[in-house]
Amino acid sequence: MAGRLSIFAGSGELVPHAIEAAQRAGYKVQVLTLEPRAAIAGVKMIAADLENPLGIIWSLKIFRTSHIALAGGIHLPDKAREGLIRFANGNAPAGEGMVETAVGDAALAALAKVLKKMTGADLVGVHELSPELLAPDGAIAGPAFADRAAALFALKMARAIGALDIGQAAIVSGRRVIAVEDIGGTDALIERVGALRSRGLTGNGAAPLILAKARQPQQSAFIDLPAIGPQTIIGCAAAGIAVIAVEAGQSLVLQRDALSVAAEQHGVAVLGLGIDND
Repeated sequence: MAGRLSIFAGSGELVPHAIEAAQRAGYKVQVLTLEPRAAIAGVKMIAADLENPLGIIWSLKIFRTSHIALAGGIHLPDKAREGLIRFANGNAPAGEGMVETAVGDAALAALAKVLKKMTGADLVGVHELSPELLAPDGAIAGPAFADRAAALFALKMARAIGALDIGQAAIVSGRRVIAVEDIGGTDALIERVGALRSRGLTGNGAAPLILAKARQPQQSAFIDLPAIGPQTIIGCAAAGIAVIAVEAGQSLVLQRDALSVAAEQHGVAVLGLGIDND
């Protein structure tokens, strides 16, 4: 047996895939849900309260967790985020030895380190359970897109936003940044740009709109790698976004067959690029 894996589950289709991959690898799995999810037959599921980290640790210890993974989108309310920061810093009062980098989504990475220390469990990235999900370098789906420089610029803007711990995505047109991901997530970003386009504020020039997603440089690969799936394609098509660029080897491509069908149907080009190799 590979061990006993506790999966912190957010929203989205990555979660059932991660569960299946872990079971195939021989793990005994329990799921700590951070967002409401339907029950999965044969899998122990527990609602995890991020405002009660000690309760989470108790659930990990009772299960005799040997490995921890995180899958799916997670939207932390301010109260939970502040609680995680305090917990990651040993419940120190604000300003007294607080880890300054433990803000935004980096709070999850700080919490993961505490969980590892308190339970002895190893941290496992979803890409380690399912390496086939990692985006390759080059064309992934849809029509060909030859302007590699434009896609690389978009990815570098996404990386810059990630360095500020704001989000993982940016939408550009030519060398102009149109909008960036915030706490609302990628779907909200796409919808926002669609609204801008409908008002004639963008998307009517020669340069195509490009959605780029890149891993936050300060963030562990254990935490929420950027991901796209068929719904990303559909949303981009509705918003007038013609190209999706993801960081090769650092992003996840979900439901690739369905994604390829959607990309061909809607004429959205999808490609992977290595930011640091260009």
